[in-house]
Amino acid sequence: MFYHSKETPNLNTTFFKKYKDKFKKIPKTLIVSSGSRNGNHLIFSLLDGNKDIPYLPGEDKFLSQIFRRNLKSSKIFERDLIKFKSSFLRKMSGLRSDKWIRVYKKRVNRKIWAGKQKSSLMPLLDFPKKIPKIDYPAYRNYLNKNFDKSFSFYEIWHLYLEAHRLLSNKVNKKFKYRYMYAESGLRRELLYLAKNKFDFICIVPIRKFETYYFSKIKAKFNTTNITKKLLKEAWGHWFHKTSDYIFLKKKYPQKFFIVPYEDFESLDTREKAVKKLCNFLKIRFSKINLKNTHNKKEVLPNSSFTKKVNLFEKKRSYYFSDYPFPIEKLPKQYFNFYKNLKNYFYK
Repeated sequence: MFYHSKETPNLNTTFFKKYKDKFKKIPKTLIVSSGSRNGNHLIFSLLDGNKDIPYLPGEDKFLSQIFRRNLKSSKIFERDLIKFKSSFLRKMSGLRSDKWIRVYKKRVNRKIWAGKQKSSLMPLLDFPKKIPKIDYPAYRNYLNKNFDKSFSFYEIWHLYLEAHRLLSNKVNKKFKYRYMYAESGLRRELLYLAKNKFDFICIVPIRKFETYYFSKIKAKFNTTNITKKLLKEAWGHWFHKTSDYIFLKKKYPQKFFIVPYEDFESLDTREKAVKKLCNFLKIRFSKINLKNTHNKKEVLPNSSFTKKVNLFEKKRSYYFSDYPFPIEKLPKQYFNFYKNLKNYFYK
């Protein structure tokens, strides 16, 4: 069962069907996408600095917004696209506003990052206190110059990927992947792209529910209590999203690479895990990929917690939860489900 099918827009409209045979011609793309609070930021901060892939300035809501807005009203979406053109595309980067212009102008609150941001808002900081340097003018100018009656999904997706890569100001023809994109929860979107032979590989980190619960509930409700209501809320998110990514992995095994969050979070298992990931992506392993960096500068992990513990050495710290989850409160379905999930790791 694919749970996210209920929230999928009509894909038989001209917008989604036009030129869909051309998706396979878009250069290879590396995507990082899992359910929220499962380790997207951990993975792309470890891949940061690798010489075979593009620099990723941060998560972006563009892809999911196309689907959400078409689900709500395809007529309004097409009307706004035609009327506002490239400015409409830029505003989808941050749900309802242009994320990248706010980052570029440093109009951000340094005390709030993705792990502490309300789910109804787009986080401007992907990592605590770290404002990335981006080339917003190149991104904006490319969209303005090349948006020419591009009213199909294929056209605006290809256009946006090309503009998005210019944010980094580090375009390299030797990259194994021309584009890199990250956003949580892209199940329906990735299913559509895979069906239409878009050339991509998606890394899917999945976290154990025991620690996912605290990260999710702390970020959303600012509490670490375990109640029936909150447990139901967290379990619904984790189970449905994880099930959908397993569905995608089974259907398109070469396009999805599921990995356990814990192997990358732990310093004891990190190197072995990162090397497995690099091998699957066919990129060269580098020592920088053992540290959490963004634009080659070390960053604090994107966590919902503010308790500091030692990490690499003295005076180095990051945010971490050490709250124990009572085993008797875990959903009974979880144990067999996770046992089955492990069959898909690193394959």
